[in-house]
Amino acid sequence: NDLSRQIEEAFGFDGLGLIVIKDYPEYQEKREKILRAIRQFALLPEDTKEKYTVPQAHFSIGWSHGKEKMKNGIPDFAKGSYYARPHADVITEDETLKAEYPATYLDNVWPKTECPELEHAFKDMAKVQIDLGLHMCKLFDRYLHQQTEGKHEMGRFYDMLKDSVAYKGRMLHYFPVEPELNSSIDGLCGWHLDHGCITCLLSPLYLDLEGNTLPKPGECGLYVKSPRNGSVNKVDIPADCLVIQLGEFFQILSGGLLRATPHCVRSSKSLNITREQLAVFMDCPPTQALELPEFSLPREEVFNTPFLPDGVPELKSRIVGADTYREFAKNTFKAYLK
Repeated sequence: NDLSRQIEEAFGFDGLGLIVIKDYPEYQEKREKILRAIRQFALLPEDTKEKYTVPQAHFSIGWSHGKEKMKNGIPDFAKGSYYARPHADVITEDETLKAEYPATYLDNVWPKTECPELEHAFKDMAKVQIDLGLHMCKLFDRYLHQQTEGKHEMGRFYDMLKDSVAYKGRMLHYFPVEPELNSSIDGLCGWHLDHGCITCLLSPLYLDLEGNTLPKPGECGLYVKSPRNGSVNKVDIPADCLVIQLGEFFQILSGGLLRATPHCVRSSKSLNITREQLAVFMDCPPTQALELPEFSLPREEVFNTPFLPDGVPELKSRIVGADTYREFAKNTFKAYLK
């Protein structure tokens, strides 16, 4: 079907940079397995989890807890993340590449003994998210082909992503925290933009301390800044839905016709509730050139993010010296970890 109107409403200048997808077959069972596996790993002893940290990858492979900075430079102990590539544990044997771009090329690490279900549930769920992401690429291609009178080639985004090795999943466990640490909407997961091409999110799972499923607390959710007027919009993802968000690199490669948006996440203010989530980031090949298409909007429009929240590094500052996606990604990791 031609969904150009929906694409423009979601990802154009007045959109929130995301679209909701409903009723994917077998989604609920896969979702439940991975989100419970994330909690299981997060509750392991600290010394066990520490075995699966990879500092040289800027903590973007394996376990990360307290390494990222929240606003005002405070270490983020409110959530733990487990990063892995969903389609291949090893993507290169080139040790030079691994040393130069560790966050992009280092191998996956898995707790095969302590929590073996984490790997299997993650890869199973991520296949669904990747399938949806590639379908969205076809819709983006059709929309841009129409908008540019054929200057954007049909299949460009789809072909770019379908053979990419640069996908990465982030499994998230939000620990219970003191209410005063979560008094603002960006207290636990600060304002940011995804820097890649496409992000696919599940509907999060809320659990009590015994692991029983709970209804979503009213204050929890994904909060997105409108590029039109700077308003903050709360986005709830129903249990039978997934969300596709746009990343900054597709904003660049679309010449600004598709827009990424600042967003943050608020978890529960209760000391008895945890939040589980899985985001899969679908990125282009690491050597993809960072360049504007011939039909691009003016450069200053493409690299501007309206109503950028305080503390979020500007896109134009992170493209300095970057000729490829991997260089842009490296700049971005450094900017957010300062």
